[in-house]
This record gives sequence, C-alpha cells and structure tokens, in this order.
Amino acid sequence: MTTTPTPAAATGGARALLRITDPRLDEVSGLAPGHRSPGVYYVQNDSGDENRFFGIDARTGATVATVHVAGATNVDWEDIATAGRGTAAAVWLADIGDNDAQRDEVRVYRVREPRLAADERDGDVTTARADVWRLRYPGGPVDAESLAVSPAGTAYVVTKSLTGTSTVYRVPARPSRERVRALTRVARVTFSFTGTPGGPNAFGQLTATGAAFSTDGRLFAVRTYTDAYVWRVGAGGDLAAALRATPTRVALPAQPQGEGIAIVGRRLLVDSEGTRQRVWSVPLPAAVVGTADSTPAPTSSPSRSPATRSPRTMAAGSSDGGSGDSDGDGDEVVRYLVGGALVIVLAGVVLAVTRRR
Repeated sequence: MTTTPTPAAATGGARALLRITDPRLDEVSGLAPGHRSPGVYYVQNDSGDENRFFGIDARTGATVATVHVAGATNVDWEDIATAGRGTAAAVWLADIGDNDAQRDEVRVYRVREPRLAADERDGDVTTARADVWRLRYPGGPVDAESLAVSPAGTAYVVTKSLTGTSTVYRVPARPSRERVRALTRVARVTFSFTGTPGGPNAFGQLTATGAAFSTDGRLFAVRTYTDAYVWRVGAGGDLAAALRATPTRVALPAQPQGEGIAIVGRRLLVDSEGTRQRVWSVPLPAAVVGTADSTPAPTSSPSRSPATRSPRTMAAGSSDGGSGDSDGDGDEVVRYLVGGALVIVLAGVVLAVTRRR
C-alpha cells in the first residue's frame, strides 16, 4: 500500500546548533547523542578513516575525545547510533557503505559507551573489543548508509537507492564473529522528489542517508539529503506496523551532503559531510511532537546564523514523498524508472555524483 506523507512542516524554528571545527572530521556521516555522557554527541567519518569515532561538545562542537574501537575495521562506516541506559549504554557503528553493491558481507559493531565529560578536550580512549555482526542481504549486495537502534537494542539498516525505494532490514539479536547471517526484511519505504533545496543534486531527495529512533523509541526517522520522514511507533515497538502508516515529512536546512540524523527531545539534529559543517537543530512538527521524548536538546552557543530559514529553504507544501510497505524488495529499479525516459537519462548523468558516498 502506498501512502502520502503529510505536507512538509515549515521549519522556521531551525537553528544552527554548533559547528564542527576539527579538521579530521571532514566526512561526518552519522550523529548520535551520548547517554552515559550527557552534553556529548558522537560522530564518525565514513570510508577512508581509521576504526574510530569522536565525542564532541554538544554546545560548541569542540572535540572532547577520539574513541578507538578495538577489534573493528572501517571499510565504510556510514552511521552511528546509541541505545541503552547506564552501564548498558552502547555505541553502534554501521560498516554498511557499498557504493558499487559488491560487498558480500557488511558489518555492524557495538561497544560500551565511554563516559566522557563535555568540558574535556582532545582526550584519547580505546574501547574493549567490539561485538560484531557479520551480515548479508537476502537478495545480494546493496548500498546502505542508515542505522537505527531501538531502546531495546534492536538494530535496523535502511538501504539507499536512486529509485527512491529503500528497504528496512532487522539485524539479528545476537552478535557473532564466526558466522555471516542474513538480515531480515521488515518493510519498504519510498521517497519522491520534493523540491527541497540541498544535497548534491535533485536525486538526493530520493536517497536515504541516515536513520534514528527517539530515546523512548516512540519515533523513527529516516532522512534523505534534503528531508526527514518521521513515523510514530506504538508502545509495543512494532516498527513494521509503524512503517505502514503515513509519515510526516520535515524539510531540512540546505546542506551540501547531509547524512547524519538524531532525535533529541522534540527536535531533529542533522549534520553533513564537509569541513567546518554545522549541526542544525530542527523542531519536530505538531503532528508528531506529542509522542517525542521530552529530554531537551542543548541550546547552542551564540549563533552566527539567523534563527529562521530563508523562505527558499522552507517546505514547499509538496504532498508527495515517503510511504511504508511491508512487501519484499521487488524489482525496485524497474518499478520506479518506468515512469519515463527522462528519469533514466537524468539518473545516468548524476549517478556518479550521488553514489560517491
């Protein structure tokens, strides 16, 4: 069943929360709030970096610590997530990037969240050996950039496609270094052209680049380069059922290559690849805010940017966009591209740019 998302919320309350200034952080593709480390956000670079992630000050963006992950390899870490409370709090890292759809095996890592103080600077931490999930897709290799972990510790991967159709998969409950196991298909979600500015080109409006749960698990979000789609999740945590409902679309501030997303309190936080990029704070719309975790997001240090967005970057009121579907993958490319030869031509022109990350 195809559903139409509610029109995108006007995000006049969006504000620049902080700027990431560490020159090592030039390909940030994930964002997650600290649980054991209040006032700290975690970020990571994708392909080309070491097996590490970073804690940054949630108010200023200054680097608190570099965290080296023992027993892990960074082939293409595309997302980061946090889940759990107290000593059970963990950081999850998604080594799932596969631009050319050639990896027979992808991996997800989990480590105990370190305890960092937001006012520390340039610390250096090494974790215990990471738990690892060795994973494959039922239908063969595909690209993905999105990982979300529920409060109960169930992890989900969302694939990335130029067709606008992504599949949500569930990660097995227990890690295993010995066996490569299949991900379980949960649902399918689709995205359409929205006209929202940002990203490398128009096809960025179709490609999933990040995902997140709210801390209480009542909200689930998937972002593209330009928009976020937010679903309400029932008290039982049934994500498949949630994704059959209509999402709310939120137009995001224009970013050159926006990939990371987190839900903190009643706001979405989003980041982008590139040097000296801002983390933006975007209010959740009224359609979903009543179910959001009430934990407040930190206020920014004095902002160097306006408190409101230019009208050009606000939602255009488009009524097309995401949908939920619990069927299988199907022939996604054919299903979407049969709409016209023009889409095929444009996809060929922009393919290399859009699939770069």
